[in-house]
Amino acid sequence: MGDDLATLRKQAGAEATVHLADARRLEEFLEPSSIDAVITSPPYPNEKDYTRTTRLESVLLGFIRDKQDLRALKQGFVRSNTRSVYKADADDALVADHEGIQRIARLIEERRIEQGKTSGFERQYARVTKLYFGGMVRHLAGLRNSLRPGARLAYVVGDQASYLRVMIRTGRILGELAQSLGYELTAIDLFRTRIATAGRQYLREEVVRLRWLG
Repeated sequence: MGDDLATLRKQAGAEATVHLADARRLEEFLEPSSIDAVITSPPYPNEKDYTRTTRLESVLLGFIRDKQDLRALKQGFVRSNTRSVYKADADDALVADHEGIQRIARLIEERRIEQGKTSGFERQYARVTKLYFGGMVRHLAGLRNSLRPGARLAYVVGDQASYLRVMIRTGRILGELAQSLGYELTAIDLFRTRIATAGRQYLREEVVRLRWLG
C-alpha cells in the first residue's frame, strides 16, 4: 500500500471529493440531480466487521482517534454484522412488508432456537438481516433525488449463508427492493462464484445493475 501511494503521488489524477458520512443519508451532502453513475460494493449480511478489517487505515487517515470515534464510525454504517447493532436502530421497519426478508429472518430465528444457540450475538442474527436490507432501502431512497434521469447504478453484492447456513440471495432481494423504490432493474450479472466455508454451498457474487428514469 505504501509503494502504491508513493507511485500514485507522482501521477496527475482527476479531481475527487471524499465524504466521511453515512451512505444512508446521502441527501445531506449530495447536490440534487448531480449524479450520473454509481459503482460500489456495499457490505453483505455476512457478520464481517469492516471496522476491524480497516482499522489500521482508519487510524492512519485520522478517522479514528479513540473509542468514541470508533463508535461513531460504526453507527454510520449499513448494519451487516451483529457487532454493529444498537438498540435504537430502526431500519428494519422499512422492510416489515417484504415477505421474503421476513421469511429468512423467521427461518434464522427458528434454526437458532432449534440448535440451542443462545449467545447475545446469535440472538441478533435475524434482526441484523432485516436491518441490513432496511439500511439499503434508506440508501437507495435517499439517493434518488441526487440522480439525474437515466443515471446508471451497479452494486456488487454476494449471496450469504453466514447465519446458521440460511441462504440469503442478496442480489435478488436488493433488485426487488430497488424496483419497489422506482428503479429499473436492468440486469443481475454473475461476477463469480465461491464456496461457503460452512455447508460447502456455492454462493453467487453478482452485479446488480439499475437505472433511474427520473
